[in-house]
Amino acid sequence: MKVLITGASGFIGQHLIKQFLNKGIEVNVLTRNSSTQIEGCMCYVWDPYKGEIDELCFDGVTTLIHLAGATIAGSWSKSGRELIVNSRIIPTHFLISKLSTISHEIKQVVAASAIGIYANLEAMQTEDNYHVNPHFLGDVVQQWETANLAFKDIGLKVTIVRIGLVLDKDFGALPKMTSMIQKSLGSILGTGAQYYSWIHIDDLVRMLTFIVDEKLEGIYNGVAPTPVTNREFMHVLADQLKCTLWMPAVPEWMLKCLLGDKSVLVLDGQQVGCQKILRANFIFQFPKLDVALKNIYN
Repeated sequence: MKVLITGASGFIGQHLIKQFLNKGIEVNVLTRNSSTQIEGCMCYVWDPYKGEIDELCFDGVTTLIHLAGATIAGSWSKSGRELIVNSRIIPTHFLISKLSTISHEIKQVVAASAIGIYANLEAMQTEDNYHVNPHFLGDVVQQWETANLAFKDIGLKVTIVRIGLVLDKDFGALPKMTSMIQKSLGSILGTGAQYYSWIHIDDLVRMLTFIVDEKLEGIYNGVAPTPVTNREFMHVLADQLKCTLWMPAVPEWMLKCLLGDKSVLVLDGQQVGCQKILRANFIFQFPKLDVALKNIYN
C-alpha cells in the first residue's frame, strides 16, 4: 500500500507519517517547499494556487490523506479569514481537477475536518444528529466538507474525520494551557461549562490508519468517548501537573475584549460523540482524560 499526504508538515501529519512507516506503508508527501526532506518518504512539490504539481506523486498511490489547511489560530482579519477558507478549498478543487484528467490508482480520500461545524450546545451531537454552528467556524467547515465530498464526483470513496481538540505534548493548545498552569496563571475560561471534545494524538493517528485499513466511508468524529467541560479539563490537567489553579475564572466579557471574534475558540464548546467509530470496532487506548494526560506527561 502507498499513501499520499497533503499537510504533512503539521503535527498531525508528522505523527501520521511515523505511524504509516511503522506499519510498512509507503508514504508520498506533497509539499510547497522544494527543499523539504522527510526520512522514509518521497517528497513532491506542488503549488495548488498556481496549478502546479509533480504528477509522479500519484504513482502507485491508492489512498490520499488530505490534511492541508491553515491554522484557525491565526489572524481572523478579512485576509486571515480568506486564508483559512482558501487554504482548504483551493487545494481540494485543484486535486479533484487534476485527478479527473490523469490515470491513477487512488480509490479513497481521507480528509480532515473539524468539530467546529457543531453549534455551541450542551447536548451530545453526532455525525448525523447536530445543529450547524451559525458563525465563521461553522461556515468554514461546511465549505471544507462540501469541497472534499466532491471527490465522489470523480468516483472516489470519501471519508471525512471531524477532529476535536488534539492533545499533544509539544503542539496545539495543550502546551499553552500547561505553561499557564505551571506559571500559576491557569484559570477557568468564562463559565467553564463549555464542553471540550478532545482526543489523544496517538488515538487520532491510529483512527486515521484504522479508517484506511478498514476502508471506512462517510463522516466520523475524531474525538474520545468522554468529553469534559473546560472546568473539569483544567482541574484534571492541573492535578496531572501537580499544580493548583489559583486564579479566578476569566470573565467572558474580558475574553471577548481581548480576543474579539476568536473568543469563540475558548468560550464555545461542543459535546461530540464517537459511537460511530466505536461501532466500527475501533478501540481507544486513551478513552479518559486523566489516562491521556498521564501518558503524555509521564
